[in-house]
Amino acid sequence: MYQLIFIVISALFLSACSLNKAPMTEYTIHTNMQDGDLTSRGCADKSLKVSQAFSPNNLMSLKMNYAQGSYKQFAYSESQWADSPNRAITAEIIKLLRETDLFKSIQTDKSRSKNDFILETNIEDFMQYFTNDSNESYSSIVMSLSLLDSNTNTIVSTKTLSVKVKSDSLDANGGVEALNKALEDILTQVRNWLNEVCK
Repeated sequence: MYQLIFIVISALFLSACSLNKAPMTEYTIHTNMQDGDLTSRGCADKSLKVSQAFSPNNLMSLKMNYAQGSYKQFAYSESQWADSPNRAITAEIIKLLRETDLFKSIQTDKSRSKNDFILETNIEDFMQYFTNDSNESYSSIVMSLSLLDSNTNTIVSTKTLSVKVKSDSLDANGGVEALNKALEDILTQVRNWLNEVCK
């Protein structure tokens, strides 16, 4: 009898505690790319391996950060990434390249196959920024890319891209929407850059 009462009280206590905890909202990095006019066929018989993107440690976790002013950085308490930006951006790059048909095949960094080229990406910035008075917000992405010849380990071409997009709302949702738009712009530039390299 006492055991049953104890179980009931424990269940009520735990359910009350769970009601007080705010739900965590998960956000994804997802782009909707438009078809580009790609004319280059110089890499059509070449294979490309896409390395996992290099990034600061804060982009390798699910924690969603934002910055205020020049020096302050915080983390959203009720919002997080469904996958780390580092991994999600790498996946978006692979998806883009597989849709372009610029290369014969696209492999991930886990592939053991020998490839003609390696694409290395360094994510230098992927953040939502607020002004000091928190009246405005924008999202910023800075990425540098290098295409390497895997046979000679030499750099074929490099490109640094930077995009800022103003947020429509001053919250995590507005920041994510702006980051996804900025990433679409970045990926369009990546596609155009590789199209030029493959001429």
